[in-house]
Amino acid sequence: MKNNEILFRAIFLIVSLLLVGGIIILIYTFQVGQQDDSTTVGVVCIGTSDDHGWNESHYKGVKKAVEAHGCDMYEKMSVPEEEDALKKAVSELAKEGCNCIFLTSYGYGAYLDDIAKENPDIAFYCISGEATAGNCASYFARMYQVRYLAGIVAGAASKTGTLAFVSAMPIPETVRSINAYTLGVRKANPAAKVIVKYTGSWDDKGKEEAAVKELAAVGADVVTFHEDKPYAIDVADEMGLFTTGYDYVSRKYSERFLTAAVFNWDVLYEKVLGDYLSGRANFSKNYWLGIADGAVSIYPYSELVSKETAALVEQEKKRIQTWRDVFSGEIYDNAGTLRCHKDERISDDELFNSIDWYVKGVEVYD
Repeated sequence: MKNNEILFRAIFLIVSLLLVGGIIILIYTFQVGQQDDSTTVGVVCIGTSDDHGWNESHYKGVKKAVEAHGCDMYEKMSVPEEEDALKKAVSELAKEGCNCIFLTSYGYGAYLDDIAKENPDIAFYCISGEATAGNCASYFARMYQVRYLAGIVAGAASKTGTLAFVSAMPIPETVRSINAYTLGVRKANPAAKVIVKYTGSWDDKGKEEAAVKELAAVGADVVTFHEDKPYAIDVADEMGLFTTGYDYVSRKYSERFLTAAVFNWDVLYEKVLGDYLSGRANFSKNYWLGIADGAVSIYPYSELVSKETAALVEQEKKRIQTWRDVFSGEIYDNAGTLRCHKDERISDDELFNSIDWYVKGVEVYD
């Protein structure tokens, strides 16, 4: 009996040691995979890496994340939102050994499903949420949160109650920014309106400058934009108008540059690339980081921004992080239809993928 007990204990000890050894081997193997420096990252941009705007901010964000993780990086610049051009860029990056590719412009999403299926061993991350292939995920930052805060600053500064918004084209990304900005404007100035002019392009200096002059002629005294480069606020600042920036601030403006809603792309790229490298990539879940994550922020204020306005912004910043997001509570569209009830919140799915209506106070200027 005693011999059986000794044998049982010996067997139990051996099995336990084997299990512990197996676990140690698995952990070691997983850590080696995490530390594998074979990952090569590709990035595709619609413009150049030194454009002082959208493309430069993305390029620097990816580069910082890549350097932090010790990966190699290849980039393809000035790739138009066209299927053949995108396929060519991806093919060239694949030949360079890229196994993780970031597509940094919205229009690329329209062609991504086919490209992703042709390259099943590559992980694709795209600004657009249109792709559904199993090796794709979308990523973006909740720019609308700080658009709302910048709108408060703009609304408080406006003397005419008419503010200008120059934008590329009506897609969910731009519509939600316009709406959030307008909600902020009207938080500070309930009677104000935001007039919108679409240029039909992400980068057209002539059209963007013309749009500012056109909107200023009908009374707009504060200008913001949603384009790849800051042409609109460059000319608005020269014209003596108030401005609020967007995305990335690369130059010094006058004190009439009140603040800006900025992306901190390095935070987002660090998160996405870190998840990919550690094996936590989840292609059924999209990335949409906000103020609380540090992915977006409000730029330092001009001296012209009052303490009262700054206090209101801080109050609203806390509210949208701890109580209700920007698109919650009673919201009417500009046709008078109730779009969100008092105790509701507009879903992320609608905000990210399908919003095509404007809040009260928006006027699209043809």
